[in-house]
Parts: sequence; C-alpha cells; structure tokens
Amino acid sequence: MIGLLISFILISLVLFYICLKLPVNSKTEFYMPIISLGFYSASLMINGYFAGMMTIVTGVFTIGSIFTGMLLFSPRIMWYGSIPCLIVFYLTSILTVLKIIPYAAAYQPYTFVSQHMEGFVVLFNLVLTTLIGVALVSLFSAFLQRWTAREQTQKRQIFLDPLTQTFNRRGVEHYFQQMASSHPSTYCLALLDIDYFKKINDEYGHDCGDQVIIRLTEILKLNIRKKDYIARMGGEEFLIIFEETPIDLAYQILERCRNSIETYILEYEEKKIQFTASFGLSMAQDQQDYQSVLKHADNALYEAKRTGRNCICMV
Repeated sequence: MIGLLISFILISLVLFYICLKLPVNSKTEFYMPIISLGFYSASLMINGYFAGMMTIVTGVFTIGSIFTGMLLFSPRIMWYGSIPCLIVFYLTSILTVLKIIPYAAAYQPYTFVSQHMEGFVVLFNLVLTTLIGVALVSLFSAFLQRWTAREQTQKRQIFLDPLTQTFNRRGVEHYFQQMASSHPSTYCLALLDIDYFKKINDEYGHDCGDQVIIRLTEILKLNIRKKDYIARMGGEEFLIIFEETPIDLAYQILERCRNSIETYILEYEEKKIQFTASFGLSMAQDQQDYQSVLKHADNALYEAKRTGRNCICMV
C-alpha cells in the first residue's frame, strides 16, 4: 500500500513537471487535462478500494468532483478524464463480487464487513451509486447546457450591434485578439461611410436613417464572401474585414458593394430614397497591428470623401 502511494506521488510530480514544460497550444490544452484528470481520478479510486472506502458517499463525492470540473473545463475533457476512474470503479467492484480479488486489500485479513457480506455490500454500492450517478449527470447536464447556451447568447450580444446584428467595436477588438494567435498571412480592412447620412436623417427622420443602415448591412452581406466580416463602428460608419485577402481582390469586392448600394432604391413611407457610400481600403504590412491598418483605412476614407464621395480609395 505504501509503495502504491509513493508511486502515485512520483507520477503526480512527473505530470506536474511535464505540464510546466510543455508549450501552450490547442493540443496540450486538450490532452494534458485529460491525462492528469484520468490519473488523478483513477488513483483516488484505487486507493479508496484498497483502503475499503468505496461507499455510496464516496461515489457521490466523485460524481460531484466531475461536475465541478465541468465548470472549469469543457464537458468533453471531463468525460474523457473520468473514463479511467469509471473503469477502476466497475472493474474492481465486479472482480470483488466474483470473489477474484478481495475488498479492502490493505486491511486483509481484517475488513470492515464480514466475508459473506463483502460481495453484497460492494454490489449494493455499485448499483445504487450508478443509479444516483445517472440521475445527477442527467440533471446537471441539462442545467449546464441551458446555462452554457444563455452565457454564449449573452456573450454574443456584448460583441454585436443591436440594430444590424454585426460586430460592434468591442466585437472587432475581440476578433483581432483571437486572430493575433492564428497569425494570418494577409488581411485588409475597409472603412465605409454613408454619404450625406445626416441629410437623410434631417429630411426623412431617424427611423428612415435606421432603415438605410439596415438595408446597407443587407447589401454588404449579399456582396461579400462568407469568410469576410462586417462591423458597425458607430453611426453610419462600417468596417469590413477581409482575412487572408490581397488588396486587389478586396478592392473588387468593395466595388461590387459600392455599385449595389448606388443602384439600390429604398421605399420608405411612399418615398423612394437612394444613397451612396464612400470606402477607404488598407492592407496589413509585416505583422502590422490592426489599429495601424485601421488608421490607414480611415485616411483613405477621408480621401474618398474629399475627392467626391461614392468611390473607393486605398493606401
């Protein structure tokens, strides 16, 4: 028993050292928790079996530990990490019931239960723990799914503009934080601004202005690619993100958008309203941060406004 404990301690130290030295990436963040959790749960179950502490309370406590872990790790990691624990629990229980191995081996020939009751007690613990575990897992999984879905919905709303359901400024910042870890080779940013938008608001009202913004968003979505992203930066200003796209191709897509906006007619309260947009385009150079690229796109947009509007300027 002492030798087994020493072995577990040594293996734990080795795993701890490996976790410290391994580089942080998607594979290590997925597999190392599974390996560590699998070893931890299985070692606890083995020690509990040899010490004669595999009771219903122990089983419920083990299940509770799994639930706690599901709040820290993804459910997939916790389920995989729990497999060694479940294998040890069921295998040792079945072997004890079949009288192949003794229960509480560390205290043999003395046990907490008599020899003829040993198999019954272990079997009773196995069945009841399984029933309680299935009930608790079902309830907690349902709760966790609802809680996770609500959290994801709230998180999405933080990053979305309520009028257009596209990214807002916070969503753009979050996007580029994630993109920084993937190191895209090439990306372009395009800023666009609705021409004379204040005049539309003043002449037709803010509700009409909102309809113009909504229709503009729909036009952009129809003309960009699936992998491109739209963000409303505020008011009538929008950002389009072209990831892994050369500037010539981005320009062609923007020209398609510009032409579709120019030819679109919005019918509002029996009035026909036309509007245009100006575009500023810039491409990232040598791992340039997005704020610098955005600044260049803003300068290009200013140039498009200065040179007559309803056009595309790029730098």
